[in-house]
Amino acid sequence: MRKTLLFICFVAFCSFQIQAQWSLGDIAFSGYQADNAGNPSGEADQFSFVLLRDVSSGESIAFTENGWQAAGDFRAGENTVTLTFTAAFSRGTEISIDATLNAKLADNTLVGTTTGSAMLFSTSGDQIFAYDPGNIPNSNANQSGFIAAIQMNGDWDADASSTTTSAQPSVFTTLPNSSIAITTEVDNAIFNCASGATIKGSPAVLRASLHDQTNWSTNNTTPFDQPTSCGYEVVYIWSGGSDSDWATGSNWEGGVAPGTSDNVEIPNTVTNYPTISSAVTVNSMQIASGASVIANAAVTGNVTYTRNLPTTNWYLVSAPVSGETQEDVIANHTFATGTGSNIGIGAFTNNGASPWVYATAATTGALTSGLGVSMKLAAAGDVTITGTMNSSNVIFPVNTGTRNNFNLVGNPFTSYVNSATFASANTGLLSEETVWLWNGTAYATYNAMTPIEIAPAQGFFVDASGAGNITFATSNQSHQGTDTFSRQEPNPSFELFIDNGTENTSTKVFYANNKSAGFDNGYDSKMFGGIAKDFAVFTQLVANDQGNKLAIQTLPNADHATMVIPVGLIAKDGEEITFSITSANLPNGIDIYLEDRVNNTFVNLSEGDHTITTKSALNGIGQYYIHANSAKLSNSDISQNIDNVSIYKSSKNEITVAGLQAQANVKVFSLLGEELINTDINSNGVSKVALPNLSTGVYVVKLNSVLGNITKKIILE
Repeated sequence: MRKTLLFICFVAFCSFQIQAQWSLGDIAFSGYQADNAGNPSGEADQFSFVLLRDVSSGESIAFTENGWQAAGDFRAGENTVTLTFTAAFSRGTEISIDATLNAKLADNTLVGTTTGSAMLFSTSGDQIFAYDPGNIPNSNANQSGFIAAIQMNGDWDADASSTTTSAQPSVFTTLPNSSIAITTEVDNAIFNCASGATIKGSPAVLRASLHDQTNWSTNNTTPFDQPTSCGYEVVYIWSGGSDSDWATGSNWEGGVAPGTSDNVEIPNTVTNYPTISSAVTVNSMQIASGASVIANAAVTGNVTYTRNLPTTNWYLVSAPVSGETQEDVIANHTFATGTGSNIGIGAFTNNGASPWVYATAATTGALTSGLGVSMKLAAAGDVTITGTMNSSNVIFPVNTGTRNNFNLVGNPFTSYVNSATFASANTGLLSEETVWLWNGTAYATYNAMTPIEIAPAQGFFVDASGAGNITFATSNQSHQGTDTFSRQEPNPSFELFIDNGTENTSTKVFYANNKSAGFDNGYDSKMFGGIAKDFAVFTQLVANDQGNKLAIQTLPNADHATMVIPVGLIAKDGEEITFSITSANLPNGIDIYLEDRVNNTFVNLSEGDHTITTKSALNGIGQYYIHANSAKLSNSDISQNIDNVSIYKSSKNEITVAGLQAQANVKVFSLLGEELINTDINSNGVSKVALPNLSTGVYVVKLNSVLGNITKKIILE
C-alpha cells in the first residue's frame, strides 16, 4: 500500500513538474462588455483575450475582478473564474468568456471548462486580472503569477477602496504593455481593426498594439461582438535595425530575438538581412521573395522560401532548401498545362532528342538542392518551397551528354551566390567559367567580366567538361539589396545589338589588362547552346579561334585598332536586320566600325544604326568584322589579313576555315608527314572540309592562299 501511495505521489509530482507555467505577457486583452442592454444576442457581461503563447490541454488560467490593494493583496468580495483548456490552442487564438461561464472561439466552439462565479462588471468601472492559478499573487513580494490586466475605470487608483477601483501591481511596470488602462471610464470597449484584418507580430508587438487604448473603440450603450473580427498571428518579424546578427534583439520587431518554438518571418523590405552564426531552432521560418538568410550554423525547423514568378512565362527555379518534394510543390500550386498530361515543370536533359522532360500531376520524387528546373504557373504568383535550410557546402553532380554538355543547376541557399566565384571554384568540371540564365526572352551569359549575384531559388546553366560533382560553397553566400543583378563593369566595353523587328539580341566585347586575344577562361564565354537558335549575333576569337560562338569576348586593353573582331550572324534569308551598339569607357576618340567584306563597306556604328537585308540564310562568320579605331575608316581601308583567318576542328570528321574571302588550298598531314587530304576551296567567309575516318590523335593542317599561309595542329578525339 505504501509503495502504491509513493507511486501515485511520484506521478502527481511529475505531472506538476511538466505543467506549463504562465508568464507575464502571455495573453493580451482585446475587449470587454459591462453594459449588455441592447445586445442582439442577449449575452451577458463578457471579456475577450488573445493567447500569445501556445497552450496545452489541461492548462488553466484564472481571471478575477477583485482589485489589488496597496497593501499587496487582492480585495475580497468579487468573483473569479478559472478556465481549464480541454484541447491545445496555438498562439494568436482569441477567446471570450461571458457571464454564463462559456469560454469560446468566434464560431462559438467551447475551448474548455470553467469553474467559479460569473464576473458582473460595474457600469461605473471595473478591472480584470489574469493570473496563474498555480501561483496566485498574494503579496507585493509575490506577484510572479500575474499574466495581464485591464482597468476600465479611467486609470489605476492608489488603492482598491471599492469594487470599481484598483491599484496597479508593480510587476506590470516591468514589462511594457502587459496591462492596459482605458483612460476614460466606459462600459464597452474593444480592440479595433479593419474587418477581417490580421495583426502580425511578436508577443511584444501584439501587446503594444492590443494594449494601446487609442486602438480601441468604446461606447456606453451598445456592446460589441466578441471575439473581435480581427485575426492574430504571433510571428517574430526581422527588421534588421542594427546589423545582420540574428541573435541581436534590436534586429527584431519588438526588440526580442525568437525562441525555439517561435515562428519567424523575413520580409524583403529591410536594409540588413540576417546571418546565423550559431545553431538556431525555430518552429518555422518564412522568407519573402528577394530576401536572404545566410546560415553559417545549423538551423532546425521548417523553412519556406517564396519565389515570385511575376508573369506566366517560363522561369528557371531551384530549391534553396533540402527535403522538398515534387509532389508537394505540384499539390500546392497551379501550374500551366501542356501537351497531354504535361504541366509547367520541366527538367533539362542533355541526352536524347528533346532537351526537356515535363512533369505530370502524378510526378513524385525529390526536388534536390542544387538542381534547376523550369516552371510556368497558370497565373502569375508565388512559388513556395519548404524544407531544411542548407548550412554546409552542397554537392551536386553534372555530366556530359550525347546532345550537349549543358546542365541545369540552381542556387541551393537562401542567400545570394556570386557567379564568377562559383565558376572559378568549379573550373575543373566546367568547359569554361561561365553561367547562363534565362532572362524571360533569351539566355544571358555571365562570366568574370559580368558577374551576377544569383538569387535564392534561381536556376542557371553550366557547361560540363566531364562527369563529377560541383560544389556550392557556403563561403560564397552574400546578402544583396536587389534580386539577380549584374555589377557595374568599369572596363572599356561595347555591346553589339541586332534587331529584326520582333527579336533583339546582342554580344559583348570587353577590353581588360592582362588578357589575350585568344581564349581566357572566365573572360571569354560562348552563347548558350542547350537549345537551337534561329536569330543571334556573336563574335569569335581574334586569335587561335576554335569556332565557339562567343556571347562575351575579352581582349587586351591596348592597341585596339590592331584587333579585328570576327562577327557572326544566325539569321534567315530575306530578314531585315538593324545593327546598333552601346559603349562604355572606351578611350577618347575610338569609334566602333562594322566592316562588310561581301559588300566592301565600312559603317561607323558609333554615329548611328545600320540596316541590312540578308540575301541568304546566315550561320557563321566571314562577312562582318568589328574595328575599334580612332581613325576615320572608309571603304578604301578594307583589306584582308591572314591573321583574321582561323582553322579549327568543328566535328570529329570535319575542319572549318573561317574568316577567309579567297581561294585556297588545304592539306592535312599526319605527324609522320603522310599527306591525308589535299583539296582546294573557294571561301566566302566559312568553308568546311570533310575528313576521312581518321583515328584519334594530332594532325597538321596547312592552308595556302593569296593572303598568306597558315600551319596549325588539330587534335581529333
